[in-house]
Amino acid sequence: MARQLRIEFEGAFYHITSRGNLRERIFFDEKDRERFLQILKRTKERYGYLLHAYALMDNHYHLLIETPRANISQIMQNINTSYSVYINKKYQRHGHLFQGRFKGITVEKENYLVSLSRYIHLNPVRARIVSRPEEYRWTSYQEYIHSSTKSDLVNTADTLSCFSKIKSKAMEAYKEYVEEGVGEEENPFKDTEAGIILGSEKFKAKMKRLLDKIKADEEIPQIKILRDKVPVDVVIKICSNFYGKRQEDLLKRGKGKWERQVAIYLSKIMSSCKNVEVGKYFGIRGSAVSEVVKAMETKIEASERLQKEIETLKRSINEK
Repeated sequence: MARQLRIEFEGAFYHITSRGNLRERIFFDEKDRERFLQILKRTKERYGYLLHAYALMDNHYHLLIETPRANISQIMQNINTSYSVYINKKYQRHGHLFQGRFKGITVEKENYLVSLSRYIHLNPVRARIVSRPEEYRWTSYQEYIHSSTKSDLVNTADTLSCFSKIKSKAMEAYKEYVEEGVGEEENPFKDTEAGIILGSEKFKAKMKRLLDKIKADEEIPQIKILRDKVPVDVVIKICSNFYGKRQEDLLKRGKGKWERQVAIYLSKIMSSCKNVEVGKYFGIRGSAVSEVVKAMETKIEASERLQKEIETLKRSINEK
């Protein structure tokens, strides 16, 4: 299974899902769900995240998580590993409990906190397990509509504050809002980009700028989709002007060796073209392009001067 890009930063907000392997069950009885909630509480205390909503279904779960410490990968690895060990030991089973890695969508909290909270709490209704959301025990909905139901696990304040400053009125309004969604088709994820970013155009642009600072595997599908595609011709032209070289000197083997390597590297990471396609411009094989990219990454990491040089070129290329 292809790796998913993780966008991590302080204050990030995520909708998290994790499904059973081959869509099989991950919760077999009430004790299992109770243990999972215990794991959530323990990891919350350890890693300092905020849990805004959850729903534990039979073969998957939903979490709405905020991470003040930029540590979602660490959090989810601990949660899924701890629970898998528990299930495998209890039922004397072997193999993977979950279907690969968890799915995490980075969300613009201001615009989607309320709608995602409702979506999560209506999961059991839309799955036809219950007819009303309050009938299902294994979501955080009870903590939103009953003041007597309070734990240290769920942070309800941010969501409820969107309805009223007075908590009792906010709880009534939230309950009404959720119930309005019963029987309605709702897909808050329809505008998700590349399967990992949900928010306004301004938020998406911010996330894309953040990606430029993340050292990530360029073969991850979401990287290719999200990063702006620039024609290789443009990259070559900008590099030739920057270094004062003729374009043909960058394209020929043995000509302008260092500048040529930079041009190959930037052509690959900024065009989203396949190695073979980039190689055709420079008269080399796709495997040679891969070798140049890896060598450049090592050199860039070791040289602050080169890092600045590459960033300058990237800005020039993006402005075209």
